[in-house]
Amino acid sequence: MPVFAIADLHLSFAFPKPMDIFGSHWAGHADRIARAWQELVSPDDTVLIVGDISWAMKLRDALPDLLWIDALPGRKIMVRGNHDYWWSSDKSAQKLQSLLPPSLLPLHKTSTVIQEGNERIGVAGTRGWTTPPAAEADAEILRNEARRLRLSLESLPLVDRKIAMIHIPPFGPESGNPLAPLLKEHEVEIVVYGHIHRGFGEFFEGEKEGILYYNVAVDQIDFTPKRIVE
Repeated sequence: MPVFAIADLHLSFAFPKPMDIFGSHWAGHADRIARAWQELVSPDDTVLIVGDISWAMKLRDALPDLLWIDALPGRKIMVRGNHDYWWSSDKSAQKLQSLLPPSLLPLHKTSTVIQEGNERIGVAGTRGWTTPPAAEADAEILRNEARRLRLSLESLPLVDRKIAMIHIPPFGPESGNPLAPLLKEHEVEIVVYGHIHRGFGEFFEGEKEGILYYNVAVDQIDFTPKRIVE
């Protein structure tokens, strides 16, 4: 039962938004994601959806996008992205879960466990935020995100290894990102993130201080879910 990851689906079925304004490689991106997903992912697999799921501003308008994801194979675990305005941060994960299609599990100060054969894989996560903060409001958001990540990681039971889902990558200038020390403290092995798109900014992928990082923004992975655990 492999584990896949993908970020930045940027769906908009209720009010269609043409994504090819961000480059011709985005043309027909939803169909391309669906084809690749159906070829690779089985019903018993898990897909980590690492934020920027829907352009919708309200949950009712995001439902067509969420139902589209629900119809694809696998169990889906989600964290919020910076464009997921439909996902209100004042709703608990349990409240949001009650409003979502059945195969979607939101993480918000919570975590979950994937049983992979005899191995238990803990999954935690949060949205993250950019560093260094441009203003005090950004600094406060970043502090809140660090608190949410800590709560998510601390909610994990005893597991064999840990994965963190963080939409905006948890590293930056030497001034530091407060999420990075939490990842080391809690012995996270894999971090999946998105947010940095093809042709827009530099990103890191590989091992940093014992943690393996993957950028899984859809246009960085050819609109195909990336297998991160065999």
